[in-house]
Amino acid sequence: MKKEIKIGPKSIGEDHPLFIIAETGVTCNYDLRITKELIDAAHEAGADAVKFIFWFPEEIMSDKSVTYSYDTVHGKKTENMFEMLNQLRFTLDEWREIKEYADRKNIIVFSTVNSPGGIEYAEAIGLEAYKLSSWDYNYLPLWRRIAALGKPMLVDTGPVNALEVGKVVQLAREQGNDQLCFLHCTHTPNFQEMNLRAIPYMRFAFNALVGYSAEGLKDDVDIMAVALGAVVVEKRLTISRGLPGHHHILAKEPKEFQAYVQMLRNLQSALGVYDLRPSPADLKERQRWFRHLVANRDIPKGALLTPEMLEGKRPEKGVSPEYLDLFVGREVKRDLKYNEAISWEDV
Repeated sequence: MKKEIKIGPKSIGEDHPLFIIAETGVTCNYDLRITKELIDAAHEAGADAVKFIFWFPEEIMSDKSVTYSYDTVHGKKTENMFEMLNQLRFTLDEWREIKEYADRKNIIVFSTVNSPGGIEYAEAIGLEAYKLSSWDYNYLPLWRRIAALGKPMLVDTGPVNALEVGKVVQLAREQGNDQLCFLHCTHTPNFQEMNLRAIPYMRFAFNALVGYSAEGLKDDVDIMAVALGAVVVEKRLTISRGLPGHHHILAKEPKEFQAYVQMLRNLQSALGVYDLRPSPADLKERQRWFRHLVANRDIPKGALLTPEMLEGKRPEKGVSPEYLDLFVGREVKRDLKYNEAISWEDV
């Protein structure tokens, strides 16, 4: 797999800024006004992309009696899933309007695609990347069609194992597509089950880019994911957690999201490089607190130095006391006063 992929003007890779996605796939409520406000909020926060979902429930559900329960700020709500998803839709012309609006804001738009209709919409409006859901891993005919388009594929992991991920890698290679980034995601509140070491594992095992798709509001696990090498992070964004519909209660509001983006950018900067490099501030402090070799008493010219005559004291100037043993037994060329620095020229 490629170690760097491009989505529009942005590059994703270990040597590039963290690619931050505002997940608005359900929190847009499929309302044009709210959707544009979310694009504005993502842009103002400094995110790189907004991600939606194309819903074609007739193409993905055989049992239309399934219900879906979710939490809101007003309590739990249960809906018929087919009817709910059927309301979460834009027309193709509305999607074109959304794409054009995002383009004017210089923010990338892409979508989760889980059915053939989604591919048609994505290609019709010119999306530059595809998101593939955790729940569609065994729908390989769809994934094969997407891979053959030659566009970047951001792939959730969630409920799958290494063998199933390997099948996707092989499928993409067979279609000539080496632009994959796997997003580690979990659907558990238990820290013991999150297994964030999957991030470096997948990077090594599949020689692929790896990111993280966050589940809830808290940031601690997201921070760990970046520290472990995630090059993409996806986080839910909402205009208000009080809006009707699901996932709002799990999403950040605009000001929170802005702070979140800045925090992650700062964290990535703090990671630095694979080396031990003191900061300029550390080096400045080193000059104050490291030591140099001094006379530990008044020493007359001609004296032979003993260990008791020498000491290492702050600050760092002159000869390092690590060389003290090299001075022992040498004759002093001049009178030295207590606490006076000793140089190589003095012996």
